[in-house]
Amino acid sequence: MKQGTLLNSDDVKTNKNSPVECLGQIFENDDARKKHFTELLREKLNDPEFRKIDGFPLGNEDAILELSDPPYYTACPNPWFQDFIKLWEEKKGDSDEVYHREPFAADVQEGKNDPIYNAHSYHTKVPHKAIMRYILHYTNPGDIVFDGVCGTGMTGVAAQMCGDESVVVSLGYQVTENGIINKKEEQIDGAVKWVPFSKIGARRAVLNDLSPVASFISYHYNSRIDERAFSLEAARILSEVEKECEWMYETIHSDGETRGIINCVIWSDVFVCSHCGEELVFWNASIDFDKGKVKENFPCPHCNVELTKKTLQTVWQATYDHALGKLIKQAKQEAVLIVYTLKGEKERYRKVPDIFDQELINKINDLVITDDYPSDKLPEGSNTAQPANSHGATHIHHFYTKRNLYALASFRKYIKQSYLSNELQYQFDSLIIRQSKRTRLLVSYFFHGGGGWVGTPLSGTLYIPSYSVEVQPFETWKNREKKTLARVTFTGEKVCSTSSMGETNLPSNSLDYLFIDPPFGANLNYSELNSLWEAWLGVWTNNKHEAIENKTQGKGSDEYRALMTDCFKEAYRILKPGRWMTVEFSNTKSAIWNSLQTALSEAGFIVGNVSA
Repeated sequence: MKQGTLLNSDDVKTNKNSPVECLGQIFENDDARKKHFTELLREKLNDPEFRKIDGFPLGNEDAILELSDPPYYTACPNPWFQDFIKLWEEKKGDSDEVYHREPFAADVQEGKNDPIYNAHSYHTKVPHKAIMRYILHYTNPGDIVFDGVCGTGMTGVAAQMCGDESVVVSLGYQVTENGIINKKEEQIDGAVKWVPFSKIGARRAVLNDLSPVASFISYHYNSRIDERAFSLEAARILSEVEKECEWMYETIHSDGETRGIINCVIWSDVFVCSHCGEELVFWNASIDFDKGKVKENFPCPHCNVELTKKTLQTVWQATYDHALGKLIKQAKQEAVLIVYTLKGEKERYRKVPDIFDQELINKINDLVITDDYPSDKLPEGSNTAQPANSHGATHIHHFYTKRNLYALASFRKYIKQSYLSNELQYQFDSLIIRQSKRTRLLVSYFFHGGGGWVGTPLSGTLYIPSYSVEVQPFETWKNREKKTLARVTFTGEKVCSTSSMGETNLPSNSLDYLFIDPPFGANLNYSELNSLWEAWLGVWTNNKHEAIENKTQGKGSDEYRALMTDCFKEAYRILKPGRWMTVEFSNTKSAIWNSLQTALSEAGFIVGNVSA
């Protein structure tokens, strides 16, 4: 098997017993390939100098090796980058083309409804179809494209999809029989003419991100999979988890006998009236059930004094934390409504929790979870302070009800035992957020319809709402499978790494094009927001070289500009002379744009075009 197909591990995943070639070596099968390079990576991890590379993640050797698929993807700096660049340049051969491209700009919002774009949630990302226009304009088939802050890897998807004729045509282009791509151009007289500007064919992608979860998502977004094998294994794992945990999600139907399966539970904060000192359940006091909306002002159910949420005080209760081995203080919450179904039926019923439900919750809360789950303390920061102050959520496991934490730990146990562990972990990532206390109730939709009322968490935060929704994980697991399998349809060659963009281990003057969507000042604190995901992976972002403005990290505008300058200097070093880099900018603050312009200038770049 030739290197070109192997680099995606596609044929490997469907035929694991076939001989494979990787970086000039022949292996009996793909497992042998991975074992060989894993041992080489293990040796590198024991090298103190290797661990000094900027952005080396926080995590032990086993966790890093478990996530990695060397040499194609490493959850640390990738020591094989130079080997791949050398191989790819040899494959390209000599070209007589005199490279010249004019500046180009396109709408970076295009393609946000594409299934691939929506396959995995992340804080920010540019749709791959938008990036394809840039890659097609600036590169030729086989060229090497780099994204140093790749997020979920949309640049890699775009690079590979440049070889999918149907996707290229969907962008409004025309592809000739000999692979020339034409675009429409309006002439002076108003006539439209098809003009050649590119060629069909996958480009090679080098992807890197400081965040381990971002690089992990990126690699799997860019890799195809044996769909049948994945579906069978996902179903098997779900069956195992249901055997262990389904009893936790049972409730009694209105007939007093039939057992239903809980779909979700609405939880409400409990507050103290600032006037009489009595406790009140926020859901019961603040919801206008006749009009189906939240009341800004509402009477205390005990003393009838008019209240607002701002005048209420949180009820703190002491609970024993089995993971921490001590009493902790957390905001009191009560289950106020259960949504459930009966087996064999599609109709969803609603009920107020009864004695059975409360006794079940108490029983679960008394359990000691024997399967592994993360109980790490949240890093200090801007976003991590909010859930700690509002609900006492100071550690990762505090973001889950005991019931959902138990089920997630069970999922994780069986995933780690599977031969498709990393592929299944990619799907499990979606449960980490969906099954947390961060999931919001959209009150208007709940009462009046018009959309799904189980909302996504408030973006850009770790906010725990006063009405949170505990979502049963079995249904989520099944529903996510289709999105998990929404990946690249045409595969090229790519490699992924986890490190700072300021130190890439790439050869100088080796890359044909760079597409960069950098962090924008204090816009998003990625390392904090990724805490939940990365805790379950066991590998955390090393935020020393995170290019943001963050008071906790001691980074202001000067530090942000200096870090971005380091990134752009590295970009200048690795980009071939006369080639282009696109920097996507989507921040309204002029100070951030000025910082980026200064960083670009200090790195040696000349801004060729700025488009809104």
